[in-house]
Amino acid sequence: MFDTTYNDWDFPIEMQPVFDTNGNAIDGHQCVMRTDTNDVLGVHGSRYKAVSHDDVVNSIIDGVRQANLSSDWKEDVQVFENGKKIRGHILFNDLTIEPSVGDYTKFKIDFFNSYDASWSFSQQASGLRLWCSNGCTTPDAVARSRYKHTSSINVEGSANKMINGVQHFMSRKEVWQSWKQTTVTDNMAETFFKRTVAKGFTRQQQVTKTNERQLENLLGIWGNESGSLGQNKWALYNCLTYWATHTNDLRSPHTASYNREAAIANAMKSKEWEFV
Repeated sequence: MFDTTYNDWDFPIEMQPVFDTNGNAIDGHQCVMRTDTNDVLGVHGSRYKAVSHDDVVNSIIDGVRQANLSSDWKEDVQVFENGKKIRGHILFNDLTIEPSVGDYTKFKIDFFNSYDASWSFSQQASGLRLWCSNGCTTPDAVARSRYKHTSSINVEGSANKMINGVQHFMSRKEVWQSWKQTTVTDNMAETFFKRTVAKGFTRQQQVTKTNERQLENLLGIWGNESGSLGQNKWALYNCLTYWATHTNDLRSPHTASYNREAAIANAMKSKEWEFV
């Protein structure tokens, strides 16, 4: 459960003016200053509104407690780049569905925030597949919220939306079971990758091309997943989520995971996913 005695995401920040080389304040600009270390965490325009990491975390925790969804849940919050970004999740151990025998998935709420504008304040209701603990991202709009840091942002309202996503999650069992019955061949998987998550773009030639290194990686994961789950859409789904969550060998693992999850959500809302 949540421990409020200590955390490393709750540190003091202030919005301060930005100065030019002559010491004059620059109109229309402000920065997020971490006042305990005097580090600048982000520079923004005048409309930017800082949403504190602590507010984001506590909005989720308070919502979970008030909704009384579960008696067995645990949170995990990671802080990156000296406090510029946070990523956290709450895993509900007693909110579980079983798409197939022995293949369990738990309800999970993920949340993100940043002071440098690289990550929007966002949250998503999803599932965590327990067979190998790769997070299964549910792309449906009802289970996702993303906001810019402006005066219209509503932290509490977004948290409540995610918590209400549990009903949607519990209905996913039938969808995932149908994916188990949907055949996906090696050629179909490769075509899907080329048209979505392995698609590159060459600005000079203004044409799309395939990211061959990415494609090779995905095909290797697909081979492993389809070997254990069968050549079906459920295996393709788990191939994508394995790819998104296994980034530790990259230079910036947390950024890679964030970008890959967004790419998966877009791919699974595309016509290519519908026709797989």
